[in-house]
Parts: sequence; C-alpha cells; structure tokens
Amino acid sequence: MAEKNAQLALSRDNIESLKALEVGEAIDLQITTPTSPRRVKTLYVGMDIPNCLIFQMPTTAKWISTRDLLTVGNDLVVRYVLEGDSGQVIAFRVKVLKLLSKPTGLLITSFPQSLQSIGLRSEKRAQPGIAVAVKSPQFGEGSKDATGIIVDVSFKGCRVAMPINPDWPMLSADEKITLIYFGEGNNIEISATIKNIKVEQEYNYYGLQFDENQKSVTQLLDRHVLLR
Repeated sequence: MAEKNAQLALSRDNIESLKALEVGEAIDLQITTPTSPRRVKTLYVGMDIPNCLIFQMPTTAKWISTRDLLTVGNDLVVRYVLEGDSGQVIAFRVKVLKLLSKPTGLLITSFPQSLQSIGLRSEKRAQPGIAVAVKSPQFGEGSKDATGIIVDVSFKGCRVAMPINPDWPMLSADEKITLIYFGEGNNIEISATIKNIKVEQEYNYYGLQFDENQKSVTQLLDRHVLLR
C-alpha cells in the first residue's frame, strides 16, 4: 500500500530508477546554505517508500562542518549515476528530516516528489516542463497570450511545445522570438532563434538556440534544472 501511495507522486519508471540505486552506491549531495550550495560525496543506505531515504553521514571531525548544515527542513539535491544502455544521471530534491549520530551517522530525508534525468551518452538536456509566454512579431497584438512549455533545455538552447492554435501562426526557421517566464518576483525574458520545427499531433515543437551571454538563461537553469 505504501508503494502505491508513492506512485501517486512518482511514475512507475521513476520508482524503478530509485529502486535501482544499490546500497553502498556513491551519491552527490548538494546542501543549501545561506551563501552558496555545498556539494559532498556520500553513500546511499536505503529507503522506505514513500516515507524517506537514508544516506550515510560520517561523524568524523572532517564532516562536522557539513553535519552542521543539515538542519531539519533544509533543502538538498541528490544526484547519482544509473548505469544502463544509455547511462542516466538522476537528480531529485528532498528535505532533511533527521540526522543521527548513534549507533552510526545517518541522514534521513523526505521522499522525492519528482525526478529529473539526462542520458550520459546523448545530448545533455534536462526535461523540466517550464511554462512560458512566447513573443513573436507574427503573433501581433495577441503575442502576450501565446504560451508554450519548455520540454527540454540546456545552456545553449531548448525545445518548446506550443499547442496548435489558429491565432498563433506557425513560426519560421531563423526567426527571432522571446520567451517569458515568471521568476524571482518578476517576468524574465530570454531571446532565442528558431533552428528547427516539428509538428506532432496537436503541438508545434520549436528547437531554439539561445542568444549568447544572457543572465536570464542562468536564472532559468538555476531555478528549474537540477541536472547541471
């Protein structure tokens, strides 16, 4: 019954990706701090679906400063490599539930609500699903109402899915457009160029190349993408 409840938040494939993480495997733990995140390597111990995950947290003097950051409720990002035909890096966000020192050093975290993954042997693009507004001269005054979803993204570009809509003409290759998303309390804009177009069922998919040196791209990745 507990596993069934977990699948309400995670897909069957995501649950299997977690189960494939073997006891004793190395994981990368990113700890949120008031200044900049701290990343350490430690070992996976086990899980209780859908209640918690357990990781090793040594009690040696070398780890004291790291342990001091693991306060209840603090955010963590966990990353690990799942070997397979393509090789996958898996990442997810959890919160600290409890830190134990006896009988051994253990970190207990919440159970993840979602996972992100990228293939090591293919183009490294995360798949976050970010809602955006799309501005183009072709949309005219209704441009502010045109919307889409970023279905994959990297530092250099992204792919946007837009529902086919008679008020939104199909855009052209090499056309300049602007993506707008809400973050940090205000609208953030990203300029891009359409490099390819694909139509599938009820959506137009646009492959975009970001203009260079845009702070807004870094903001987007920092806010939505765990795999970097």
